[in-house]
Amino acid sequence: MRRLLYAFGLALFLTLPSAPSAVANEGAPGALPPSVRIKPLMVPVVNAGRIEKYTQVEVNLEIGNALKLGEVQLSIPRLQDAILTAIYKGVDEGWIVRGNIANVPALRRRIDESVIAMFGKDVVSRILITPIARQSSLQ
Repeated sequence: MRRLLYAFGLALFLTLPSAPSAVANEGAPGALPPSVRIKPLMVPVVNAGRIEKYTQVEVNLEIGNALKLGEVQLSIPRLQDAILTAIYKGVDEGWIVRGNIANVPALRRRIDESVIAMFGKDVVSRILITPIARQSSLQ
C-alpha cells in the first residue's frame, strides 16, 4: 500500500512541474483581455415626444492594447459623456425604440467613432452593450 502511494506521489510530483510551463507556452488562451466598465447609463423611453420612463444600459469596452488601459481608465468620465451622447443620438436617429436597441451595429459604430477620436485606432477591440433594467414610469 505504501509503495502504491509512493509511486502515485512520485508520478504526481514529476508531472506537476511540466504542466505550468505548457500553459505558459500557450499564452493562456483562456485569459480574458482587459476591459473597462462604464457605469449604467439612463436611456429615456420616448413615446409621442414625451419621456415615459427610463431604462439602463451598461457598456463594457474590451481593450485591445493593454498598454493603453491606464489611459482609458483615467478617461472614464469623458467616455461616459461620449457614450451618453451616442445613446441620445441613437434615440434621435431611431436606433433605440421605446427603450430597446433596434440597431445595435449603428450604435456600436457611433461609440467606436467616439473612442477612436479619443484614443486612436485599435485601442478598443470590442464593445459590449447590455440592457440592465427598466425604471418605473414618471407618472
